[in-house]
Amino acid sequence: MKKKNIFFWFFLFILLTTFYFDFNKTKLAETFKIKKIEIHGVENADINLLNLRLERFKYNNFFLINRSQIASSIIDIDFINKVLIKKIYPDKVEIKIKEHKIVGIIVKNKNKYILSAEGIIIKKFDKKFETLPIIYGKEVQNFFPQFYKSLKETNFDINKIKFFKYFDTNRWDIFLKSGRLIKLPSNENDTKQSIFKFMSISKDKKFDKFKIFDFRVKNQLIIK
Repeated sequence: MKKKNIFFWFFLFILLTTFYFDFNKTKLAETFKIKKIEIHGVENADINLLNLRLERFKYNNFFLINRSQIASSIIDIDFINKVLIKKIYPDKVEIKIKEHKIVGIIVKNKNKYILSAEGIIIKKFDKKFETLPIIYGKEVQNFFPQFYKSLKETNFDINKIKFFKYFDTNRWDIFLKSGRLIKLPSNENDTKQSIFKFMSISKDKKFDKFKIFDFRVKNQLIIK
């Protein structure tokens, strides 16, 4: 029995390595072609550019299509962060787009750009982003993601912020739409504690008359 199995596998090996088989020229290949590409999750990315890039994958063989090749053809389009691709038998490809979360505006050489939560600068500015806070500071894209993460962890209402300012001493000022200014310390943990403290006292009406909340000195609060 063992000899027969060895003979069978040897015969199969010779058969596969001797004859050239081009799947693309078979009738089966003609049957299973990609006829529909569906795109989901697009809010800011250029849908026309997406469709143009994906057009070349239509009518390719369903089984031989390369997911990574599709993804790499569109991942560099503005706003796109991640691409998930699913093949749906027999002739459809579903593409789910996850876009960058846009959190602010930065100004470079008098031009406005938008910044993602990951620190990605996107040059395609649109007026619909005008309500986002402006972020000032040198190379601010390198420092803002971690600071933004801290703000989210404190549940600070980002919509109340008019603009941020980053200083070389590794600290931030927050200017609120209400006209209040929060001066934060350099240490990340102290920054979080300062934000928590501001959120707490800002609910107390006796602090309504104050516009500046200075937390730069450890364990102190200076208000004006």
